[in-house]
Amino acid sequence: MKKSRNMVRSIILIASVLALLMAACVGYIGYSHIKKAYMTSFAEGLQASAVLLSDSLSHMTEGDWTLSEDGQLLKGDVAMHDMLQDQFDGISEQTGMHYTLFFGDTRYVTTLADAESGKRMEGTQASETVVNEVIKQGNTYLAENFELAGQNWYAYYLPIKNSDGSVVGMLFVGRDTSIVDANMAAAARAIVFTFVGFFIFNFCVARILITRSTRAIRDIVGGLQKLEDGELSFYIADRTFNRKDELGVIAESSAQVRDKLQDVISATKKLSEDVTQSGVNLASSAESASRVAEQVTNAVEDISRGAQSQAESVENSVTNTNEMGDSIDDITARVEDLSAAADEMLTGANRTVDTLSDLMDKNQNVMTSMQDINAQIRLTNDSVKNIAEASSAITAIADQTHLLSLNASIEAARAGEYGKGFSVVASEIGILSEQSKNAAVQIKQIVDALVEESEKSVVTIEELSNSIQEQNYQLTNTKDDMDSVVVNVNNVGNSTQIIAQKIHLLNELKTGFSDIISELSAISEQNAASTQETNASMEELNSTFALISDAANDLREMAETLNEKMSYFTLENMSA
Repeated sequence: MKKSRNMVRSIILIASVLALLMAACVGYIGYSHIKKAYMTSFAEGLQASAVLLSDSLSHMTEGDWTLSEDGQLLKGDVAMHDMLQDQFDGISEQTGMHYTLFFGDTRYVTTLADAESGKRMEGTQASETVVNEVIKQGNTYLAENFELAGQNWYAYYLPIKNSDGSVVGMLFVGRDTSIVDANMAAAARAIVFTFVGFFIFNFCVARILITRSTRAIRDIVGGLQKLEDGELSFYIADRTFNRKDELGVIAESSAQVRDKLQDVISATKKLSEDVTQSGVNLASSAESASRVAEQVTNAVEDISRGAQSQAESVENSVTNTNEMGDSIDDITARVEDLSAAADEMLTGANRTVDTLSDLMDKNQNVMTSMQDINAQIRLTNDSVKNIAEASSAITAIADQTHLLSLNASIEAARAGEYGKGFSVVASEIGILSEQSKNAAVQIKQIVDALVEESEKSVVTIEELSNSIQEQNYQLTNTKDDMDSVVVNVNNVGNSTQIIAQKIHLLNELKTGFSDIISELSAISEQNAASTQETNASMEELNSTFALISDAANDLREMAETLNEKMSYFTLENMSA
């Protein structure tokens, strides 16, 4: 399958994409570092200018910064507005920076002017962020790319302190971002133009080198395509053949392969003629071998049929003899064991059935006794409940007697001397009622315990009765199973009699071996005759094989010579 994809175009495209990606990454990284360095230098310049101006202001006059009653900015006793305004304007013209002096959060001296009105921004306030950072906390502050007076600025704020260390204002040094943006745009353009120039130069150099390599590859591919079509007279151009790189080595190797193929194919043609003549000789010998082979085949077929019949007969005889002897011995032993086991099983099964019957009868008697015990416990339980009711009645009587004793004691007390004897009787009656009550309570406790135990006995008797019924059910099933065992043992006895009859039949089969032995003897005589015919045919076949052997040796020597010539080539990775 021929492939039409242009390797040069693919290489250029991949190289171009990689170069563009590399240029974009390097350019972006370089631009970022340049911008960062430029902004750092720009901020340091603003900071240096602010520090120098602050130092200059501190040495202009002695005293602290204050405001007069009419709102003028003073340092010590000197009004500073006009003096500082001229100084700020002169420095701004020389450096291109703008300066502002704040007292508190208000601009008092500044070079900034409003973009719309053109007036100086004196009297305006600073932003809350700047005030918090510089005036309230006393820190320096770098503001980046913020809008002020209709323009974007970079500015540095420096706190102004009096002699007592208090922050009374701040100094502003700033510059609009137009020059920063212009310088960064110029740097970006320079980076882009530099990378584009290098990309175009590299592209042209790569194009020239790849074009030359492509021309050499085409020369080599053209020669190999002719070799693929069977033409061994192809020629590779000198410009490709004389190259000092890998393509030159490939061209030289292709030429060597071409010359080697010419030599191999010439020798192959000569050997092909010799192989053809040997093939003719081998063919004539093969005809003679074929005729002899037919005779050998017929004789071998006769021997084969006789040998097969003999083998089958012998195999049947051996198999029958072994199987019959083993089967008779095994069956005899097993029948005797089976008969004895059947007798023992029958005796044991009958004994087990009798035992199960007795156990079932006893189990039924136990169930009857358990039912009687259950009834007796229930009657006892009812009597105990009656005793409990009587105990309750005694308790009630004791309570009534106690009340009567109290009433009698009260009436005896009212009677005075006449009721003393009646009071003694009432007291004894009270004691007897209390004793009766205590006895009734004890009786009730005993009766309650007896009732509880009686109820537990009833539950236990019921559970035991259920277990005995389940046991009776299992015994019934076991007795049925043992009846089946008795029946099966009787069946085993019948089967033993049948097996004895089969043993007699096996003994009768032994008489058939004499006929098989006679048949084996006749087949052996037939095999002997066929063997004599086979020997005569093999003599003629051996002479024919000698001629074939000579021709085969000649053919082998020519094949070795041909393989030696063709061993230059390797057939590995053919699928690729």
